[in-house]
Amino acid sequence: MAPQTPADRAVTALTLRPDTTNVDAASVNSATPLNDNSDELTHEPAPLAAIKQTFTGLTTSASRKTAHQFAITPASLTELHDPKSLRALYNIGGFSKLQALLQVNADTGLDDSDKHDAESRLAFFGANRLPTKSQKSFLRLCFEAMKDKVLILLSVAAVVSLALGLYETFGEETFYDDEHKPLPKIDYVEGVAILVAIFIVVIVGAANDYQKERQFAKLNAKKTDRDIIVIRGGQQKLISIHDLLVGDIINLQTGDVVPSDCILFNGEIECDESALTGESATIKKAPVKLALEYYELQLPTDEDLGSAKIKFKDPYLISGSKVLEGLGNAIVTAVGKNSIHGRTMLSLNTEAETTPLQERLDNLAEGISKYGFLAALVLFVVLLIRFGVNIAPGGRFADYVPAEKGKVFMDILITAITIVVVAVPEGLPLAVTLALAFATTRMAQNGNLVRVLKACETMGGATTICSDKTGTLTENRMRIVRGFFGLQNEGPLSFDDSVGSEGVKSTEILDKIDPNLKIFLCTNISLNSTAFENSEYDEEKAHLAKQKPKQVPFLKQLFQSHDQIQQQMELGTVIEPYVGNKTESALLILANDLFNLFGSKTLEQHRHDNLANIVQIIPFESSRKWSGIVMKIENGFRLYVKGAAEIVFKNCGYQFNTEGQSIAMDRTLRDKCLNCIDEYANDALRAIALGHRDFVGLESWPPKELAYADNESEADPKLLVQDKGFSSNTQDRPLTLDSIVGIQDPLKEGVPEAVLQCQKAGVSVRMVTGDNLITAKAISKSCYILTPNDLSNEFAFMEGPAFRKLSPKERARIAPDLKVLARSSPEDKRILVDTLRKAGEVVAVTGDGTNDAPALKLADIGFSMGISGTEVAREASDIILMTDDFNDIVQAIKWGRTVAISIKKFIQFQLTVNITACVLTFVSAVASSENKSVLTAVQLLWVNLIMDTLAALALATDKPDDSFLNRKPLGRHAPLISTSMWKMIIGQSATQLIITFILHFEGSQLFFGDRHISNHESQQMNALTFNTFVWLQFWKLVVTRKLDEADDINTVRGRITRENLDFFQHLFRNWYFITIALIIAGCQILIMFVGGAAFSIARQTPAQWATAIVCGWLSIPAGLIIRIIPNWWVEKIFPTRAFNKFIYYAGFNFLKKKKKADEELEEEPNTIYDNVHD
Repeated sequence: MAPQTPADRAVTALTLRPDTTNVDAASVNSATPLNDNSDELTHEPAPLAAIKQTFTGLTTSASRKTAHQFAITPASLTELHDPKSLRALYNIGGFSKLQALLQVNADTGLDDSDKHDAESRLAFFGANRLPTKSQKSFLRLCFEAMKDKVLILLSVAAVVSLALGLYETFGEETFYDDEHKPLPKIDYVEGVAILVAIFIVVIVGAANDYQKERQFAKLNAKKTDRDIIVIRGGQQKLISIHDLLVGDIINLQTGDVVPSDCILFNGEIECDESALTGESATIKKAPVKLALEYYELQLPTDEDLGSAKIKFKDPYLISGSKVLEGLGNAIVTAVGKNSIHGRTMLSLNTEAETTPLQERLDNLAEGISKYGFLAALVLFVVLLIRFGVNIAPGGRFADYVPAEKGKVFMDILITAITIVVVAVPEGLPLAVTLALAFATTRMAQNGNLVRVLKACETMGGATTICSDKTGTLTENRMRIVRGFFGLQNEGPLSFDDSVGSEGVKSTEILDKIDPNLKIFLCTNISLNSTAFENSEYDEEKAHLAKQKPKQVPFLKQLFQSHDQIQQQMELGTVIEPYVGNKTESALLILANDLFNLFGSKTLEQHRHDNLANIVQIIPFESSRKWSGIVMKIENGFRLYVKGAAEIVFKNCGYQFNTEGQSIAMDRTLRDKCLNCIDEYANDALRAIALGHRDFVGLESWPPKELAYADNESEADPKLLVQDKGFSSNTQDRPLTLDSIVGIQDPLKEGVPEAVLQCQKAGVSVRMVTGDNLITAKAISKSCYILTPNDLSNEFAFMEGPAFRKLSPKERARIAPDLKVLARSSPEDKRILVDTLRKAGEVVAVTGDGTNDAPALKLADIGFSMGISGTEVAREASDIILMTDDFNDIVQAIKWGRTVAISIKKFIQFQLTVNITACVLTFVSAVASSENKSVLTAVQLLWVNLIMDTLAALALATDKPDDSFLNRKPLGRHAPLISTSMWKMIIGQSATQLIITFILHFEGSQLFFGDRHISNHESQQMNALTFNTFVWLQFWKLVVTRKLDEADDINTVRGRITRENLDFFQHLFRNWYFITIALIIAGCQILIMFVGGAAFSIARQTPAQWATAIVCGWLSIPAGLIIRIIPNWWVEKIFPTRAFNKFIYYAGFNFLKKKKKADEELEEEPNTIYDNVHD
């Protein structure tokens, strides 16, 4: 049956009776029209006058009440549903008392004409609208970006530098070079350049976040408003779900999404709550009266709904769950923000914490500011002492007028501050932003929509993934994964379609199946079913939803319109072709995929064509565990049976073989079939048997011996299929077994391989599910989460309630070994994530359901599903897997590590330049009689441009390498700068300083001998030092392409490999790097030839050019030697204790509490840089 429109349903809504206990397919298809006459109610109420009098009394009383005078609060109503509790309802006084407290009659509903009552309910209980998360404005995102510690440090440096630059420009006289040309006044440029860098970082970062958020909002936008049938004033009416009030009586039918928390009091329905609870099995709902009666029979008891000891009947309907089967009436108890769905949405409005990398970068910025300030202070003191000596009587400046002395003092101050400005890493946030922007753009083409930019980097350091089972590892769609169709010579004609299985596939045995058997199977599956076609299903859209976006060049991707992006990606696509019972939907999908059942006719047409031949329908009931239909055939009647294998198989004595012959099953054949059923059960598969029986020669139905005693027109189901009393005689088993199939929520394609890749990358994968432990273990074993070794570890798998009861200390001890957490609630999942994070793990959480939202929000990185994920889950996540492909998590790890490595490469490069430039500036300024550095402010500006913007672009655009997955994650507490990085930074800095000092202090002797050199020649040597310094950075940029590839190798011979030493490996895979390197080289050559006075450049001789190029190239052999030296050598000889003490005092850590200081001094670090930024 196709789903009805709301208008159709209003006309064909079903008549419910209080005594309804079982709802079958026939009742779902009934077409009893609504009666608009208010004197003829649909619930067989008490006499109308009495009801009207009672109801009028309630509403009249209500009209005199204000909103706060309802006798029950929203909080008390919430306790009924969260957690579901029959005890809470019993304590209230039962369902009748609940009606009185809500001032409503379940038969007539609310009074639609009483506006005051509606307003009171709206004011007291709230509206049925979910809270929406307001989108941050662009300016707000800019403001938040400015809170970054590095940017704050840069801002201070920019203001000071700009102020001093403006002073030098406008407060000092004009100076002239040797050719008496005026030197340009551009000292303010450094401050302006830093401000521009800050502006670029803030705008690029905020724009990227703003674009991603708008893109997400557009993709996530969907029509939430829909109509629902309610009973008001004794009549059934169609209203918007947004107009629902607490106390409303709603009518629910197959295919509905429950619009609010409510309690079923009439009818019987089957719900899918997997999006909310993680439990893939459907949940049957019983009327509240029956549920309370059964609960009262168990009293006294401390057990409640969800108990493993007593299977209570569940009358509670949760907002957001789906009605798969049946129909019923329910009373609304919570709406909007008070409902479970709404409260989950509200819990997402929390501020994100800083990422592990952000914490490290903040510490780095703090360290640089400390040590830069210290160096500037030392330089200022040294120069100030010399200044004091020079202004004393007999000194160089003794004859200067006060204004000239003031000018010298300001020069000293400017030189000292220049040290801080040089030390400030203004390119660091730009490198981070560019690396993340590049990675997220590329990840979008891999099917990952990154909502939170920093999440991309964080994923690179992830140490564990807590994955939901249903919808994440598995399809959240029941499918036939194993089974057999009839017999072949050696036994059942079996198939195995499980993911990763090497067994025979169903398509491979298709030709062997007898044609008549195909007819039996297809007829049974299509007609003996209550599932129907999903009107919202679009096969083309469903196919496109699982396709990766087309590959688009990086620059083109940045300028794509939102409409183009939306064409590539769409959230929430309906991919389930059938609505109804999940088992029946799985069988319909098998029939269509394998037998092309609906190639020429739709399911509805099949049923319409065979409707006249159906003489009896036997609906499924949980008590008998099977359903059936009886059809008229040419020579009699045929019974089709479908149900639990252990019930149906007992009644089967025959099977068809591949030749179309009916074979009586002997003990051997029966044992083979029973073994199949046992195997399916052990692998957590639901075994379903399909069979038939022919009644040949029968002219009317039913046979007298099978008829009801009180209704001879129908056969008694208990006589058709028996549950006990069998003999070994085949005649006592009259059914022919057509097939036994194993149904399961199967693993997604590629999940086992993806889990293995995660484990190879050092990332532990854990399963957290609401399913039972047996199912969870079976699924986890098939996808390698649970290994054979784990089966002997009692802490490798556990149920949520048991884990929750442990003390925090016990949880911290067990959590590292825990691989599977079954029967877990959202709170259990949140506790596990919190425990792992406190243990130092960087935790990623994957989920698709509303129940996953708290853990998604708490985790360092939250992954949600773009197709099957709920709106709440997507809102809580940082990254959306657009195609629901678990493999994309591996890509996220790879890209995350690429970002982290790119940022570390940049830090290694920049710190080398910083150390060299700062030391060179310091030493040359102290050695200079004029207190000036060999590198001018403009030259330093170009150096900063190289080491900041251009280097950031070059190093941030590297593509990921598969070798990144062979390394272990760094985790939360690993130092930002590793031993190998410090080794390269110190080694290259030493190399560069030696070369530049030789050229600066002894270069004139190398080129001009011992004679006195002119000002022009002196300027030539200074220009040579500058040129060499830049070429050293140029080749150092190439060396930086390698980072920590050989960290685990401790021998010199083992480190001599191409992977470790080839700085040009994969060079042509990154054209951005090549282009930027050529730009740097071209600009430097241009500066040296035409820079002139602006850059304080004197034209270089060929010998000086050769010297600069060759000396610059020495960065390459120096890099080779440094990378060959094992890390442990450096750690062995490096004075770690002395270094840490120096850092302790130089970083002003002695100002902290003494106890903490003592702990830091006593700690023995594993690497050189462990405690530099503590």
